[in-house]
Amino acid sequence: MAALNYRDLVRQIRSSSWKFYFNARGIAMPEGADWTQEAASLHKPILQALESVSDALQHTVYSELLRIKAMAHPRGIQALCNAAPLGDAMLEDFEHHASDADRALWALANWPQRFDTAEAFLRANAQVGGRSWRRLYLPPVQRLHAQPEDINGLRKALALAFTPKKGRLRACEIDVLTRHLDGGVQLDIRIEDNLQRSLEFGPDDCTIWRDVRPPLTMTAILYPAHGVIDLLVPGGNSARKKLLAPLGQYVFRKPIVPIAVPQPMLLLNRLRQGVWPDEHSGLDLRDYGVIKARLSECRVSAIQPPACDFIIKPPGDKDSPDALACVRAKQADVLMSQGFDILDAVLSLYFEPAEGAKQHRVLHIRVKPTGIANLREIDEADVHLAEALLRALGVMQDPPTPVAADEAVANSEAL
Repeated sequence: MAALNYRDLVRQIRSSSWKFYFNARGIAMPEGADWTQEAASLHKPILQALESVSDALQHTVYSELLRIKAMAHPRGIQALCNAAPLGDAMLEDFEHHASDADRALWALANWPQRFDTAEAFLRANAQVGGRSWRRLYLPPVQRLHAQPEDINGLRKALALAFTPKKGRLRACEIDVLTRHLDGGVQLDIRIEDNLQRSLEFGPDDCTIWRDVRPPLTMTAILYPAHGVIDLLVPGGNSARKKLLAPLGQYVFRKPIVPIAVPQPMLLLNRLRQGVWPDEHSGLDLRDYGVIKARLSECRVSAIQPPACDFIIKPPGDKDSPDALACVRAKQADVLMSQGFDILDAVLSLYFEPAEGAKQHRVLHIRVKPTGIANLREIDEADVHLAEALLRALGVMQDPPTPVAADEAVANSEAL
């Protein structure tokens, strides 16, 4: 088991969350410790309790704390937010937690399956830009078919495609994971690989050889509104071809033919969480003289038929409710839910009046999935601020540069 120094976790997580976790796992506090005492004075008893857990609990508790630590950062919390639909109780609870470690523990203790899904998102995100990664661009507004019958057809086709000639049909599993916040679908694919022999310790503490059927893991992340596919496939172009043909047949129901060049991708659905960066983003708008940011306009499109778009455009005054506040006030939150994608939006930044001026300067940033639409109308300094804001919000995703690998994908013949 990997070494874990969980002293920092003890300090970062509130005592009320530790109390809930201890009760759920049946961990007893040391004699004389009381959850009602001052929070700072509980750090040492909590540490003692964790260090003295029974042998039966030790593996479970330590492995869970390792997972919590691995998730306790902004990218991990973003993955957890992707695992939950908008308005979910978990997201509401997150607003009352003081640290990312606190949020991670609370999610693991209350929604373990959702935590598993977030870990799958985090693993995939970490591989984007690596040797096995390729990003393909298709025309935007694709329609996906990911019902059980579609995925079952894909599973059978992939099992057949990766089975050697005259070999036994390989086993195949596919997990369909919805990225609620980003408006994407992640397909985690596991196909039986060649038989291997593994040396390991047996029940009598002596090594034994065992035949194992390891999985070949592949991931396809599909963003239908953007027309973007992120492929994480080991094995080079040959393996990618074996995946793309069935993927086009069963999920897109048409051949996959890439068309575009690499460019930043804007995940506009993340604007649902607000447009003022949090303290962990590395950007403080007040340093630029900004006193308020609002989502002043957006257009959303229904994901499922019948096709329909809605424009949300409140009054443009600085002190008027923005688009997010308006849909809440009108009880139309469904327009900002996972049933709709944001197709374009306007972010408005209001600056402190210059010395002697009475009016606020306002910067309007119109964004689309392909980039900032009014870029040519914005001064260079404001362009840098606009791009920094979109990155801080997690909206702008620069195309990673893959490390040296086999030849790059240039067209449909080189897949």
